[in-house]
Formats: sequence, structure tokens, C-alpha cells
Amino acid sequence: MEYSGLYDMIRFLQNGTRLHIGVLFFGNFGGEAFELPGSQMIHSSEACREFKEREGGFRRCYRCRQIAIEKALRERKDFGGYCINGVYEYTRPIVIDGEVAAIIYIGNILRRGSGGTRLKRLLEESDALLATMEQEFDEESCRALGALIESYIRALWEQESKNNYGKKPSLIENIKGYIAANLEYDISLSDTARLFHYNGQYLGRLFKRETGISFAEYVNRERVKLAAEYLKEDASVISIAYRVGFNNVTYFNRMFKRHFGCAPLEYKNRK
Repeated sequence: MEYSGLYDMIRFLQNGTRLHIGVLFFGNFGGEAFELPGSQMIHSSEACREFKEREGGFRRCYRCRQIAIEKALRERKDFGGYCINGVYEYTRPIVIDGEVAAIIYIGNILRRGSGGTRLKRLLEESDALLATMEQEFDEESCRALGALIESYIRALWEQESKNNYGKKPSLIENIKGYIAANLEYDISLSDTARLFHYNGQYLGRLFKRETGISFAEYVNRERVKLAAEYLKEDASVISIAYRVGFNNVTYFNRMFKRHFGCAPLEYKNRK
């Protein structure tokens, strides 16, 4: 799949570093001209994945990010700080037409201090994981990088607005991207609504109107589609069920059969 020029820019800026740069769009900002893979909308680094996969880890990371989002939406200015696990991250909201259109994240940074000490302890001084992180990237450098990305987004948004580009509402597409990036974790409508700063009931109705199915149905459909890809590998059905976010194998089997017309094992044997 081809992504936007924004993705090309982010990849260029990350090249040669261990930084992870993400952009999360809100409301109907964004769209095709700004399309990013799910990995560039969330925290997606080896250290982050390690923490998310621990028991209760995704919930802790989610709550921590929600606090950062609420602060960005409330104060509308950039800030840096440590996440709950000690990873340093810079957060920069972009305000367009009086609304927070997007938030830029620059993270996966290991810095000295209390946060870095906590991070090393939680990772048990794992040299392999610590080596995947950017070392001592200061806030001034983050601010310069964030300003560059913001300038690009503003210029592109102004251009696309003049051209009336992207008639398709962006909110649901933004949410679909977020779902795709988090299928292996516990995704709920209420959590997603809070993340995107919307009322849960309203978002549920809007999602169904735009997609034709409920939020939960969409999540399950995307999970079994991903499971079908994994079934081509040499892995057990049980491990794949957990890998795509199903905690109950019987339920996974039922959802898979509803979508593909056969049980996962039968599908695997066919392939």
C-alpha cells in the first residue's frame, strides 16, 4: 500500500536515528493526503512493544498516552516528559482553525535522570533493547524536528483545503488506522472515543453509519483477516488467536468461521 508524502518525510527524518515519530490526527483533519500506517500513529518501537505485551501493559500505556493527549488538547502547547515506563517523548499539538488538528510525537528516547533509571530497571538492563533506543536526544532537538513536521503539515493542509481534496470524512479513516495498529491489544469503543476526544455513543453511531457495521464487528473482522494471514505461517491456531487479540479461542473460532465459512484449522490446512 502506498502512503502519503507525510510518511515519506517521517521516514526520511527517522533515517539514521532510533527515533520514533508519530502523528495522530483528530476529527476530520487528515485524510488521504496525510495517510500513515498504523505504526506511525501510535508508540511503535521494540521497547514499547515489550511493555505493551506484559500483563496489563497496554492498559497502562494507553492511560499514560491519554494523559498526554488531554494535556496537549487542554494547554495547546508542546512539552516533553517521561512515560510511565521511563521512555522520554516530546509532544507537539498542531492547532488549525481554532482546533487541535493533530499531535506530533517524537519518542523512543533514552535519557539520563530518574526516567532513564526507571526504564533501565524495567528492561532489566537489557543491552539489546536499550540499544534500539535513541540516546540523549534533547528537547531543543525535538522541538526543531517537531516544528519542521508541523510546517509541512500546515502547508499541505492549506494546499489540500484550497483544492477541496479528500471529500471522504477523515475521522473514521483515522480510527480505522488506529484499530489496524492495535489489533493485538484490547480495543474498546469507549477507550477509542476518549482517545479521539469524542462521545462514545455518538462515535459508535457514526462509525456504523460510515462503515455499515458496528465498531466491535469491525474490530473482529479485521482481527480474523489478520489471523488468516498468520495461518499461512507454521504457528498453532491458539497462538494466532492470542496474537490477534482474541482471549477466547472458542470465540475466535466462531468469528473466523462466520467470516471465512470454515474453522481456522481447516483454513490453515487448505493453505
